[in-house]
Amino acid sequence: MADVALWLTVIVLVLSAVLLVSCLKRVLVAATSIPPKIDAIAGVAAAASKDLDAVAVLLTTQGYIKSIRASVLDYGGSLDAALPDY
Repeated sequence: MADVALWLTVIVLVLSAVLLVSCLKRVLVAATSIPPKIDAIAGVAAAASKDLDAVAVLLTTQGYIKSIRASVLDYGGSLDAALPDY
């Protein structure tokens, strides 16, 4: 009876080892697939950061538009008087 229990224990241990190796292999495959994805994300992030460089230009452009608008509004009444209606 002890021999049967010993053989059952050996079989369970071997099956557990095979299952463990299988799981570790899947983890290794998943882990090795990560770096290419990280490189792809890094490329997209670099391109997106270049797009954000234009935000500073937009902010200065908004300031110019506000000052031009104020200047045009100051001359608005004068332009109506100076230009004849056709």
